[in-house]
Amino acid sequence: MDSPENKKRLENIYNQLVHIANGNFSYQIKRTDKNDALEALTFLVNSTTEELRDAFLHQGFIKLHNAFEMVVQLYFELDSLGHINRTNPTVDTLLHHKDGTLKGRPFSELLEKSSKKGWKKLLKAAPKNKIWELTLRLSLSEQSGLLLPAHCHVIYFPEHREKKGTFMVTSFNLVKKEETDQGFLQKKLKKQLQAHGLLPKPVKTETHILRAVDLENLRKAERHIMDNLDIPLPSIRDLAHFCNTNEYKFKKGFKELFGMTAFQYQKHKRLQKAHILIEHSNKTILAIARNVGFKKGNHFTREFKKRYGYTPSQLRKRSK
Repeated sequence: MDSPENKKRLENIYNQLVHIANGNFSYQIKRTDKNDALEALTFLVNSTTEELRDAFLHQGFIKLHNAFEMVVQLYFELDSLGHINRTNPTVDTLLHHKDGTLKGRPFSELLEKSSKKGWKKLLKAAPKNKIWELTLRLSLSEQSGLLLPAHCHVIYFPEHREKKGTFMVTSFNLVKKEETDQGFLQKKLKKQLQAHGLLPKPVKTETHILRAVDLENLRKAERHIMDNLDIPLPSIRDLAHFCNTNEYKFKKGFKELFGMTAFQYQKHKRLQKAHILIEHSNKTILAIARNVGFKKGNHFTREFKKRYGYTPSQLRKRSK
């Protein structure tokens, strides 16, 4: 644990937690091929960041009093060789570079290893005699080593008269912006969409505000789910009774708090626990599937791949 490599891994986890504490859920910790407690912790922190990000988006939709968000655009202008001509100030802020220090550097230097390979292939294979555009997922590295996954839109403009070929790379992300009045921006956007007929005119709707007692009751349901991942979920009626409320309030409240239904939440937690066990235990995949409540291995494999993009067997092979 005292090796320089492990100290760096701990520093990355600490930096990630600092970002989370500051309301910034954009970053991810770079994974390693280690199979130890630090790697398990890295996976948990990354998963928690994703869940907080999803909850953060959900809060923006249900408009809780303290919800806040800001859409930030990353902008890179590159020359025909892929070197940075200029960026917008937010790039320096999110990647933690001093103003002006990125100019002239290859864009690939900002990318994580696998993204760097893909970017270099794109530069080599892309036509230089016509305008083209595409969207791809890239992981940028900030100064401390954390990753910033981003969906990037790349546009290439070929040489024209005296102006040489140019790449435009843009991306959008979400960060905390406390001074932004989210409620005002939401109302303004909603009015604009209604004015253009893209949203229906406002109608009176029922507002659900979760009180402290509601939150505590719903947390009881969450703990019950987490403690019994290996067995089927009780009926909504039984869960509501367990939480001292009625079915309607339970269903509305649970989705408002967690962003998904109780059944969706249970499946999400089952798959998350399975992921950790596959990576960090020697149990068979079928035993793990049953341990988290899946009776059939093929059903487990299908749901696992739908959630993570790879099968349990592929994860186990990668973890060895």
